[in-house]
Amino acid sequence: ESRGLGDVYKRQTIVRKIMDTIQALIKHYIESNGYTVYSISQQSGINRTTLQKILSGQRKITKEIYEKLLPFFALSPIDKEELEQAFLINQIGTERFQTHMEIKRILEMSTSTLYQTDDSPYDLVVSNVDTWSNCMLIQGTYQIVNAIYSVALKNVTTEDHPFIYTFADMSHPYASIFFKPLYHPTFQPLHVKHLIEYQKTQMDGENYDNIHNIQILKNLLPSFAAFPGTFEVHYYYSARNRFKQQATAFPYYVITNTHVILLSPTYETALILSDKAIHEYYLHNYEQLLARSNILTSGAQTPLDLLNVLNGVDPALNYPICLNIQPTIEKYLTPEMIDKYMLESPYKDVIRAKLLERIGQLTKESHTILFTLEGLKLFTAEGKNVNFPDTLAARFDIEDRIYILRKFIEANQNDTDYHFLLLDPSKIHTSLNISIAFTPPSMTFLMLVRNDGNSMILPLEEHTLCSSIMDFIQTLPEYGYVCSVEETNRYLQEEIEQLKKQL
Repeated sequence: ESRGLGDVYKRQTIVRKIMDTIQALIKHYIESNGYTVYSISQQSGINRTTLQKILSGQRKITKEIYEKLLPFFALSPIDKEELEQAFLINQIGTERFQTHMEIKRILEMSTSTLYQTDDSPYDLVVSNVDTWSNCMLIQGTYQIVNAIYSVALKNVTTEDHPFIYTFADMSHPYASIFFKPLYHPTFQPLHVKHLIEYQKTQMDGENYDNIHNIQILKNLLPSFAAFPGTFEVHYYYSARNRFKQQATAFPYYVITNTHVILLSPTYETALILSDKAIHEYYLHNYEQLLARSNILTSGAQTPLDLLNVLNGVDPALNYPICLNIQPTIEKYLTPEMIDKYMLESPYKDVIRAKLLERIGQLTKESHTILFTLEGLKLFTAEGKNVNFPDTLAARFDIEDRIYILRKFIEANQNDTDYHFLLLDPSKIHTSLNISIAFTPPSMTFLMLVRNDGNSMILPLEEHTLCSSIMDFIQTLPEYGYVCSVEETNRYLQEEIEQLKKQL
């Protein structure tokens, strides 16, 4: 049997799917366990004609029939996971499944990919930009990275308002590589704008284009989390004409204060121009394109900005399932706790009022919060609430940590309240600390915990991207990525016991 994973979809990464359908797998397990369609239908109580239609692909398998068949198959854990995944693909469709797997890859991005901790990811040699000719052709990704870095460094030291504007296919892996050298405090004065192309329709011979959109987000996340300057991302919708792209020698470009860098479709050849008339032409054209585009994100916002938006949402519009780094600690804060832990700052009174408003709103909501083991450990071991940077709030003491953990257990035992469920760390390997909040109808907030321990809140304002992320999170329990209430409570109780020992 060919029951492995196959390459079915390539842009810059390979999106994979189960090669065998649920029908082929069930047929295999019926035969390998010594049954016939007749004998297994007799023993399971499934109508034989119905089962034959399912195996021939004439009828969709239901969850009831699937669960009746499972006890008759001797399955290893890997076999069972494969069968469950094939069943889910049968239920939700291949395109939707592939989109979900791209979002899962974002959640599982390694911190080494997300954060740049070295002074530079390359052994770069800074070029003397002043010696360049007005028109210079360069070959090789390294040379292009070096050129962008050299120009940016020159502009940061000589220009009052240094900038980099890009028009590029950010789903291509090289596009994000070009900007990694800028993840350094030297480039804090730099302002970056990206103009990207989003897809809304299916392309000929390829799969759902939202995968392309999610790959763009995945490639941009490192710059969101590690770039020290300010940034904006703009997008427009376009049906891609691949022939036109391939026919254009340099379809993409980067504009700086002093240079235009034209990029080939492969990102392996560039033409660097410093002629003032050409520079003005590209800059003017770029500003016109921005005027006709939409804003995906205008950079990081503060916890207060997020509170303002969340407080404005009708509690009746909350989503059944939300994904957080931690359980919703704010729900169980008392006014005394707020006074105890909020540090003195010009925003203290405003944040206090907004927090109390948010707590009042949370008591009206009823949904399930999925949270990560890393986030739970951060709270229990260090008393850290990731929603507030250390400049605004102190760490919780042990007594209050125990009090809040007990509240989570109580909520899990109360059918009318929130549920707090742990993401199964053996099924989804979240190394990226991420929360996702939704505000109807089409805005998603990503909250990343940066490598300095403080949070960064990014609003994303594109409907298809937001709806795909929401859809994936609502489906997480069906994938088996979520611990049960009992398993979660056991984790919470273990953390309480550890804290008790420290008292």
